[in-house]
Amino acid sequence: MSKDFEVANRYAVALFEVAKDEQLIDQFDTELAIVKEAIEQNNDFRTLVENPTITVEAKKNMIVTVFTGLTPVLQDFIFLLIDRGREDYLAVIIDRYLNKVKEARGIADADVYSVIPLSEAEQAELSKAFAAKMSKNELTIHNHIDPSLLGGVRVVIGNRIYDGSLKSKLRDLERQIKL
Repeated sequence: MSKDFEVANRYAVALFEVAKDEQLIDQFDTELAIVKEAIEQNNDFRTLVENPTITVEAKKNMIVTVFTGLTPVLQDFIFLLIDRGREDYLAVIIDRYLNKVKEARGIADADVYSVIPLSEAEQAELSKAFAAKMSKNELTIHNHIDPSLLGGVRVVIGNRIYDGSLKSKLRDLERQIKL
């Protein structure tokens, strides 16, 4: 585990605990998604926030101007990062925080590979079936198109892979024939 990841994780855990204690998880979730989008979608903004030649006060003023209406606790948290020179960790901290929220809600991400796009109903069915297998309340399905599968689906949840693709079944059949 890299030092950067550990630093970001410590801040994310602390932020999550504050959000939980103050019953602001949903509010932070919404506001942090907006902050993350601004950082990821606007390179100029990100460069300014992370620029070491810009003063701490100027960075704080920029945050107040760009993100009007932030929860005071969340604004103070971002100011703390700026004060400690950790503003370049903000995007990673937000990702870790959002992962903590998902864990607390019993939600996991699933990458589903299929030959053609899955319908909403098929995605819901896969979510329900695999959520139960993973002891989760819900799975967020990310559908990826992979024509090489020939048919069926391959589901990747964390470090687990469930391969029900036709390509995989043909490969298994080929191995059995060779034995």
